Amino acid sequence: MRAVILSVLLVLAAPVLQVTVVNGWSLPGGVPDIVLICVIALAPALWSYTGSRTGTGAGAGALLGFAAGLAADVAPPADHTIGRLALVLCLAGWVSTRIPADDGAGRRVAGAAVVALCASFAGGVLAALLDGTPWAAALAPGAIAWTTGGAALVTAGLALLPRRRSFGRVPASRPLYARGGRRA
Repeated sequence: MRAVILSVLLVLAAPVLQVTVVNGWSLPGGVPDIVLICVIALAPALWSYTGSRTGTGAGAGALLGFAAGLAADVAPPADHTIGRLALVLCLAGWVSTRIPADDGAGRRVAGAAVVALCASFAGGVLAALLDGTPWAAALAPGAIAWTTGGAALVTAGLALLPRRRSFGRVPASRPLYARGGRRA
């Protein structure tokens, strides 16, 4: 339960951090999307917590992304179409929960980088189509690179943290019995 509460608090604080701190940085090519990085890094933790018990881990990741996107949509300066970021982050959270938490660190990092790249690209395309943002600004290669690298770096850091194991319980991504009917 603590993982869920901590994840929700972090993604709701991320838009405030994005507006107050990160947007003021002068990085070459643009700034990373901290909200997207938080959703991608924290959604697999929700799968390992809620998915193993109820089978609804992907829905929890999508809900986390939607809440983060809605908070980012209404955070000032809200000069874009409301719901655009909620849609992109909802899909990113849903796809991120499909990466098993018990997978190797390399596969989780690669999956997070691909999700960040696709979500950044989708967000840029929607910004250009719905808001009239120039294509060069909406799809800034520097901002996409910073976001993709940040998501990979944060996911790698979280993947290398030691996790608590509950002995006697089978992880959600591994079957209890192998195909032959014997215990795995």
